[in-house]
Amino acid sequence: MGMDAKQKLISLLRSIGLNQYEAQAYASLLLFGEATAGELSNRAEVPRPRVYDIINRLEKKGFVVVEPGRPVKYRAVPPKQAIQSYLQLKEEEFKKEYERIKNIAEQLEREHGPKIRKESEGGVWVLNTDNVLRTSIQNLISGAQESVIVTMTPEFFGEYGNTILPALQQAAAKGVNVTVITPKGMKGTFAVSGDAEVVESNVELPPSILVDDKKVVLAIPDESKAMLVDHPEFAKTLRNMMVLTSTAKYES
Repeated sequence: MGMDAKQKLISLLRSIGLNQYEAQAYASLLLFGEATAGELSNRAEVPRPRVYDIINRLEKKGFVVVEPGRPVKYRAVPPKQAIQSYLQLKEEEFKKEYERIKNIAEQLEREHGPKIRKESEGGVWVLNTDNVLRTSIQNLISGAQESVIVTMTPEFFGEYGNTILPALQQAAAKGVNVTVITPKGMKGTFAVSGDAEVVESNVELPPSILVDDKKVVLAIPDESKAMLVDHPEFAKTLRNMMVLTSTAKYES
């Protein structure tokens, strides 16, 4: 195998998370076969004092096996088997990190959440990123106590339907009144569940989510951003507009 092919192999190994010396050592064992520590140092061009540490890490990650004897030799695990072992290790690391971050988030919410919520009552926030918008939609709908009214367009549904629909279904299942307002002639496209009402509007309203007549997520047309408005008067005004332009029948 030429130098270019060897460097390509090392680059591939680096791209999945091995460091430079680990990638060089595994590539050398893969290309030239088993080796002693001294041979591996020379072939892989890694410092002799670092060889044992590098081999130890590769063994833990599933890339190398040790052959006892005099001298001890090291052999590459076949790539498919090595990658499977490495994936399992990464999954375990991810689960541990996920749980660690989740526990920290819960601790922060317990200790600081009530204060932040009190300070943030009332106001307008711009939701600039897709992840922030999706999280805000989920949190807003999941926090609904009485009602959720969603005005939907085909574009907004195509972009965020996979976030909105499950949240609406969960809200409807716990007894929240859910209404989806669609453009005229598109009522059948936006079926949510048997517990939600889908009605048509006489005009195409901008995409929005109104919760408990208090909070609103209002999409900004032609942009991947939205506004979160925590203002009951604005919410009531929006609700009145929905009533006037749709066939929905709301209680006053």
